[in-house]
Amino acid sequence: MSTISIPVRHIASAWREYAQRDGVTDPNVELVAHEVTPGKSRTGYRPAFKVPGTHLSIEVVSSQPHRTPAGAIQWLTWMLERLHDNGNITLHREAS
Repeated sequence: MSTISIPVRHIASAWREYAQRDGVTDPNVELVAHEVTPGKSRTGYRPAFKVPGTHLSIEVVSSQPHRTPAGAIQWLTWMLERLHDNGNITLHREAS
């Protein structure tokens, strides 16, 4: 799997480019955490998302990595929900 690293400020555009199909998020996109310094005692984790069928993982780079994988995924979930609420991305179609 190939990894593309993006800065935080590009989450919305990367999500639209890689995770959305026909204006809606592919339900098979998986939120994950990448270990920053594998094998080190003081490691950190970056949030990322895997895009089905492309063999791509999009990693979000910020100033400080998260302490745990769960923390990285939780932060990305929160950020994506805010971007959806602001109309920058579409996570799901609104009920009519």
